[in-house]
Amino acid sequence: MRWLNFSMFYLGWFACVAGAARGQLWVGPAVVSLLLLLHLSVTPNRAREALLVVAIGGFGFLVDTAQASAGLYAFTHTSVTPWLCPPWMVALWMIFATTLNGAMGWLTGSYRLAAALGALCGPASYAAGARLGAIELSANTLVSLGGIAVVWGLALPALLLIRDLLSKPAAAAARSAPELEGRNHFA
Repeated sequence: MRWLNFSMFYLGWFACVAGAARGQLWVGPAVVSLLLLLHLSVTPNRAREALLVVAIGGFGFLVDTAQASAGLYAFTHTSVTPWLCPPWMVALWMIFATTLNGAMGWLTGSYRLAAALGALCGPASYAAGARLGAIELSANTLVSLGGIAVVWGLALPALLLIRDLLSKPAAAAARSAPELEGRNHFA
């Protein structure tokens, strides 16, 4: 099942990046919306997973707006401004969120490994997006990619922490439910 989740992520990634590179800014979000519906239809805890997807989308909007505002890169073919995170990029974060319990579930509890993975894979993803024409890195590519490495070295562990925090209430409720079942609540 993890390979399917990973494949869906990359399909969403490609739709978003290729669509943005061609100036078709809503192709990616449309494809990601369909993939998210499919994902949520087979996810055991839809409400918690949907909350995670929305939370990571908001987190990603802030992170990418900050990175672009800092000059690490600019979004091309955007209808607003080159430093404001566009919907196609938020869609990328949202489809990425599905991998936190799916394809990347093996990272649970491994925050240091997540930091290293984020620092390596984050810049690679943004460099690929730049090669396809969805973003433009700054004139100093090494500074851009170095900055993205630092951000993603912090962001991936933060995403796992967000996932863990959002799953705690459900886990705590499940643990306390058996205790409550045996009690007489009307006495």
